[in-house]
Amino acid sequence: MLKKSALYSSAIICLALLFSYAALGGWEKSRDDDLFGYLRGIHFINEKIGCAVGDRGGEPYGAIVITKDGGLSWETVESRANNDLWDVYFVDEKMGWICGSGGVILLSKDGGESWVKQMSVSTVMLQDIFFLDKRNGWAVGLNGTIVATADGGRNWSPLTGGRASGEVGAGAAGLTGVQFVTLKKGWVVGDNGTIKMTENAGKTWVVQNDPAITGIDSNLASVDFVNETTGWAVGEAGAILHTKDGGNTWAVQDSTVTEWIHGVDFVSESEGFATGEYGTVLHTTDGGETWTVELSGSQPSAKKYKFYDVSFPNPKVAFLAAEWGWIMKYTP
Repeated sequence: MLKKSALYSSAIICLALLFSYAALGGWEKSRDDDLFGYLRGIHFINEKIGCAVGDRGGEPYGAIVITKDGGLSWETVESRANNDLWDVYFVDEKMGWICGSGGVILLSKDGGESWVKQMSVSTVMLQDIFFLDKRNGWAVGLNGTIVATADGGRNWSPLTGGRASGEVGAGAAGLTGVQFVTLKKGWVVGDNGTIKMTENAGKTWVVQNDPAITGIDSNLASVDFVNETTGWAVGEAGAILHTKDGGNTWAVQDSTVTEWIHGVDFVSESEGFATGEYGTVLHTTDGGETWTVELSGSQPSAKKYKFYDVSFPNPKVAFLAAEWGWIMKYTP
C-alpha cells in the first residue's frame, strides 16, 4: 500500500513538472549553467547546428561551445585568442565568424571545430558581427566603429571609427548591432537610441531614429530585419522599435516589460522572440503588435539570469544564450 502511494505521489510530481514546463511556452534546458562567465552570442544555421560564444570570467581564453545535434550535447572548443567573445555568425554549416574584445575576429571553416584569428584593423571591442555571404561581412563596436570585409575576412577595412580614443567608450556612440539585407543596404544600432542606415555599402550613413518622435533615446542592443522593409530594434528599459518602411519611420511597440532586452530574432514578418534580463523571454506571432511574456524571473521555475541572445533559425526551434553558460531550447 505504501509503495502504491509512493507511485501515485511520483506520478503527481511528474505531471506537475510537465505542466510547469508547458507553462514556460515550450522552453527547456539545452546546456547546464556550468561556465564561470557569460554566453553573449548564439547562432544556429539550422535546427541542428549551432554555436554560442562568450567569456570564462577572467580566464585567458574566450568561451566557444558548439552543437551538431540540436542542443542535445555541447562541445567546448578552444578559441586560441586571449579575448572575451561577444557574437558569432555562420553563413553555412562550415563557415562562421566570431568578434570580441580588442577588435578580435576569428574564422572557422569546419563548423566551429577550430578557429583562426583575422586582422580586423580595429583595437576596440567589437560587439556584433553579420555576414551576408561567404565574402561580405560587417562588425560593429565601441566608439561608433564599423569594419567591413569583401573577401571573407582576409582583409578588413574601417568604415567608421576603428581605434580607441583617450578612454574606452569615448567619442561616438557605441554600436551594438548590425545587419545588411543587400550588399549596399544595412543598419546599425547602439547607444543613445542610435539607428543608422546605409544604401551605399557604408560610405555614408543616415540617422533614422528621432527621439523627439519615438521617445526612445536609451541604449539599443540588437537589430533584426526579415527583408528590406521590415525590422525591429530592441534595448534598454524594454524598448522595442519597429519599422515597415525600411526605417524611414519607426514605431514603439509595447513589450509589456521594463527589463533590458538584449536580443531579438524573427523567423518571418509575424513571428519572433526577444530576450533580456531577469530571465525575460518575449514571443510575438503578429509582428509585435502584441508581445507575450513566455519566461520571466518572477516565475518560480524560471532562471533569473540575463538572457543575452536568441537564434530562431526556422519555425520549428529557437535557442537562447545566457549567463553562466546556460542555454535554453524552444520547440512549439
